[in-house]
Amino acid sequence: MNGAQNLWRQGAGLVRLCIFCLGAALLASLLWPAVAQAAAEKNAPATTQQSALLGLNLGLAVGNQQDQFVVAQKLAALIGKAAQRKIIWETGFNLAKLKTAGSNGALPFSFAFVKPPNLTAALLAKGWRLVAVGQNTLHFGTDLIAQSCPGQPGKVLLGGSSLSILGMNALPAQVCVSPAQVWQSPSAVMLAPQQGSLVDLVAQKIWREHGGLPRHISRVNTQNAVIGLMRDLHVAAVGVVTPVVSKAWADQGGIVLAHQPMPFWALMAAPDVPVQQIEAVRSALLGGSASEVNRALHIPGWEVGDAKPYADFLKWLKG
Repeated sequence: MNGAQNLWRQGAGLVRLCIFCLGAALLASLLWPAVAQAAAEKNAPATTQQSALLGLNLGLAVGNQQDQFVVAQKLAALIGKAAQRKIIWETGFNLAKLKTAGSNGALPFSFAFVKPPNLTAALLAKGWRLVAVGQNTLHFGTDLIAQSCPGQPGKVLLGGSSLSILGMNALPAQVCVSPAQVWQSPSAVMLAPQQGSLVDLVAQKIWREHGGLPRHISRVNTQNAVIGLMRDLHVAAVGVVTPVVSKAWADQGGIVLAHQPMPFWALMAAPDVPVQQIEAVRSALLGGSASEVNRALHIPGWEVGDAKPYADFLKWLKG
């Protein structure tokens, strides 16, 4: 009898143990997904949970607001997918905005797409890194153009009544001179975009390298306004434009006085952006996934690029 009772007690203990094990297993199966998710979130890279700010500086030669929006959206989408970050973009990026970004809880700039090479050079000097550079099939730079003198092939028309629209108090005499004489001519008026803009500074540098200084500089807001005044109203000034504009100008019989090449557009990364994110974005730009960005920017593609041309350009500009 005692033997039977002991067997019964042992069997009951085994049953209770099995019930406990089954309960523990069931509880673990219910809790495991939540535990695994919490562990994954804890161990996931912090960058996947962060937003990043993309600054854009498209210079003065830009299209309409819709074109800028498309460029910004395409770039933000590509960078965000490659870096696994939510990208917020902001136009008008410059060194002043860079100084104030990140204060009072605002996002600092992590990436920047920059057209003016002097800004790219300044960022490189601050420790920013090149992600990639656009392939320059546009012969990017600054050109100086002028009107052809009627009946005198190869000569430049300067001065005269056409300059009255510029609001000048005294109009210089209308003359026809050779391209080499333009730089010292008292009738030469430089028609440039905003004072202090890169193309304005480059144009003055070109003029000095030809041994003179413009007697008068008239400024408008955009390069589109420069070509509009010269093409549509036949203003006999020396206009500051891009090579795309100057090519069309020459094709229509106008004169191109000078061309200064400049390093091309660049995508930059801030000093604190992890190397793996930079490499991921660079790979995306150099690969087929950048096709929509390329179409928006009207470029064929991207290359790794080199910091030296930007530093050399800034040295030339300030020299």
